[in-house]
Amino acid sequence: MAKKTRGAWGIDIGQTALKALRCYVNETDNVVADSYDYIEYPKILSLPDADEEALIDAALETFLSRNDIRGDFVGMTVSGQSGLSRFFKPPPVDARTLPDIVKYEVRQQIPFPIEDVIWDWQNLGGTEMDGVLVDTEVGLFAIKRDTVYTALQPFMRQDIEVDLVQLSPLATQNVICREVLGEIPDDSDVDALPDSVVVLSMGTDATDLIVTNGVRLWLRNIPIGGNHFTRELSRELKLTHAKAEHLKRNARQAEDPKTVFQAMRRVFNDLKKEIDRSLSFYSGIDKNARLDRIVLLGNAAQLPGLRQYLNKQLELDIVKMSGFTELSGPVVGERPFRENMLSFAPAYGLCLQGLKKARMDTNLLPIEFVNERIVRAKKPWVLASVSLLMLGMLFSYFFVNQRWWAVNEEFSVNGTSWKTAITDVSSKKSASSGFVIADEEQHTRLSRINAISAELAEASETRSSWMEVLSAIDQVLPRDPRMFDKEGNLLSAFNPAVIPYSDREEIFITEMETRFFDDLTTWANGVVIPFREQQGVDLISKATDGMPAKSNSATEYDVKSPGWVIQLKGHHFFNSEQQRRKSLHGIQFVKDHLLRPMVNKMVTLPNSNGQPEEYRLEDIGIYYPTVVQEISPNTSAPEKIKNTSFGRQGKDRDEQPPEATPPEGDDGSGDGAPPPGEEDPSGGAGGDDPEASGPVEFFEAFRYGFVLQMAYIPTSPADRDANKAARRI
Repeated sequence: MAKKTRGAWGIDIGQTALKALRCYVNETDNVVADSYDYIEYPKILSLPDADEEALIDAALETFLSRNDIRGDFVGMTVSGQSGLSRFFKPPPVDARTLPDIVKYEVRQQIPFPIEDVIWDWQNLGGTEMDGVLVDTEVGLFAIKRDTVYTALQPFMRQDIEVDLVQLSPLATQNVICREVLGEIPDDSDVDALPDSVVVLSMGTDATDLIVTNGVRLWLRNIPIGGNHFTRELSRELKLTHAKAEHLKRNARQAEDPKTVFQAMRRVFNDLKKEIDRSLSFYSGIDKNARLDRIVLLGNAAQLPGLRQYLNKQLELDIVKMSGFTELSGPVVGERPFRENMLSFAPAYGLCLQGLKKARMDTNLLPIEFVNERIVRAKKPWVLASVSLLMLGMLFSYFFVNQRWWAVNEEFSVNGTSWKTAITDVSSKKSASSGFVIADEEQHTRLSRINAISAELAEASETRSSWMEVLSAIDQVLPRDPRMFDKEGNLLSAFNPAVIPYSDREEIFITEMETRFFDDLTTWANGVVIPFREQQGVDLISKATDGMPAKSNSATEYDVKSPGWVIQLKGHHFFNSEQQRRKSLHGIQFVKDHLLRPMVNKMVTLPNSNGQPEEYRLEDIGIYYPTVVQEISPNTSAPEKIKNTSFGRQGKDRDEQPPEATPPEGDDGSGDGAPPPGEEDPSGGAGGDDPEASGPVEFFEAFRYGFVLQMAYIPTSPADRDANKAARRI
């Protein structure tokens, strides 16, 4: 038949026969098959005594003698068991960067050196939103380079130029999408996608299992084919391979069909187990898969009893295709084609891909073949281009020569030559360069002065901030009212025997350390729970402002920024037996007199106008004051504190300042007290007359030590005003 248009040949070299099909697209955009060929080998290629190379060459020679392929697209298949398929789901990425991700995944997914394989990939689905691919899946398909070259050798010996090398299951996938699944909607509409179809393309030595819904795809090669049934019959019934093959194809006409099927039962069971295992694995990797039916392809699928056995053993309907409904043309009605129709699926799929009617467009043809053909096709055009280039250069020479004289330094216009003009320009340029250099020097000096000014301003601001932090901490430290006069001035001396150290509402800070963090979030997450416990939910909720309780996370305060962690180490002696009975000692005293005031108490600092104003510590950037370590008192052994006035009683009385009026409720004097500011905790007699009790060398008191940490994010006066205003909203 004369060719109406350029067509596509699909050639499938199987183990038992060569299948070829030619298709083209007619004026109504339908795929038409106008030629085919089915050449069965004298022997199966996988038999030990078969000369595979000679059998394939003979089949190709017969094919070429009966068909004209000049000017047509030619595609060939490689068996699925020779290839490798991998599937992965990349994260949401820009569509332009997906090829780079695929190149990285190839090296991770393919267990061979990348230079030893030929690979290709295809995006199998997903949605593109604003250039970003979401929920996409990528299929990687590879085959060893020497396997491809071996498969191409018969075609090269017959001077057949192959345009497409495709894995047999991928060619079959194209047929299933067109003939079984029909119109496939956009994969972004997941609910509109058809149920997945399980395809068993049974060959001579292996079976390709394909699970697809037209968009998603999964492949597995099962090493069981039609030849396994023949071998099992030959072994069980002691027959030659030829007789066993004949008996397999005509099992229902045998003298004892039951014996024949019983002999093949083991292969039937093995095939069923492999299918079950494959579908169970696929259901595990795709929880949303809806398996609808099984489609049988390949001449081995015509094995008597196979369809009935699988239909009984599996929970899916078994569909045997009776024809290609989307394929038209004179070939479709011919009897030899109809009898072997199931084995023509890979060749049909190659034709669809060659005619741009397929979903799969990967190609495993070595790039060397492609480049060689491109170069060969472009050689005539290259020669023509070189000739035109030489002619153009010849004409260009004359014009360039004229233009060259126009820029010669001796060329002049109106009495002025290029040489004179260049000299004048050089003089003006030198003067301009001098001005530019002077201006740059002035800019450099100005930048240096500005940098010094900024450093001085920053250093001053930093020193001021830390002075304000120290002032704020000092203002929230507890002060025993009995130790101050009516004007708030600290009394000069105290007698620990009159106001015992264990009864003084004082906290002593002995150490202060700071550490800078690029991000305070991790530190804040570690202290937020003890902070809430030590503060109490109601206190942390800022009830005075009518705010609800805050959530249990570091977002109670915004500390997701660089800042400092300030660590204070201190102690107190408010741990007498009476305070312990009331549970007012230890950390409870720290909570009541330091931690909670740090959250609620107002401190006085200058505002942005330099005027004193009251703020909370959080306004000035101090957050999460928390006791992170306790050094509990030793209740069995109070600490002994040296009485610095021991042995100096007479001298102290002579030097005693005018008696100060003790605070209300205090009838003692100030004799024997250490100088203000010393960390001399004491216990001993509390409330006794010091003259009656006599001088003591040591006072005793229980010490409770602790380590307190807080976050500090430096703030300017304007920032603290803004923080205060935001807190009041």
